[in-house]
Amino acid sequence: MASSSTPKHFIVPIFPGFQLLDLAGPLDILNLLSYSQPGLSFKFIAESLDPVPVKPIVPQSAQWTFDLQEAFPQLGDKVNTAFNQYLQPDTTYADYLEALNSPGADKPVLDVMLIPGGVGTRLTRLHPDGSKSSNIQALVDFIPKVIPHVSTAILTVCTGSYALAFTGLLDGRRATTNMSRFDDVAGRHPGVSWQHGARWVRSLPSEASGSTPIEIWTSAGISAGMDGTLAFIAQFYGGLDVARDLAKELEYDWREIAEGDKDPLYEKYYEV
Repeated sequence: MASSSTPKHFIVPIFPGFQLLDLAGPLDILNLLSYSQPGLSFKFIAESLDPVPVKPIVPQSAQWTFDLQEAFPQLGDKVNTAFNQYLQPDTTYADYLEALNSPGADKPVLDVMLIPGGVGTRLTRLHPDGSKSSNIQALVDFIPKVIPHVSTAILTVCTGSYALAFTGLLDGRRATTNMSRFDDVAGRHPGVSWQHGARWVRSLPSEASGSTPIEIWTSAGISAGMDGTLAFIAQFYGGLDVARDLAKELEYDWREIAEGDKDPLYEKYYEV
């Protein structure tokens, strides 16, 4: 049985080029969990209310384009964005922050923020005046503003930890990320204690170098988000048996790799 401190309210920031399975895996696990956990809720949150594509497609209201040559140098001008799916945000970063900071009794409650990765974390936007900006700059700006309202944890999947690292919140803390991008991510954020080969990592508040006493759970590439989510559920929603039952219902081969341990899959394919 969940305690009164069981996390109930999730937000999931999305951006053009997010990795679909980074979200679909963890969210479907939480979908199943929610049947027996009254009060669980979540919102998709984004820079605007435009539908958010999984491919690097410019939102309808945007006044910029993507530098696809930089993101896909091996494809040149042959990047196929036609095979694509969209998610619809429930609210925007600005509106959500306004609601959080309102004096009324109806302000949202926030327990967990789940941050996906994907090619969108490394896309560059090209503006009409010739300037450039990061595709995830709005997310990076949003995170420090919302952190004081997060009661339980931040969860990241894949290069979601790369996005989080730009805020400085991972400095001095253990974390993992996508193994295919590991060297690039670790090289850009040397202040983080990157755990090469770890399937998932739980960084406790005691690891924080600043004044952010919050747990940060990071998982490696894409499908590893399911492992991190199941471990999170085991911790906060009733133990291993609850998580094992969910994995069984999903017919997911959960190998129960321990926190911070190297995944044999990565030893085989990435020589970690």
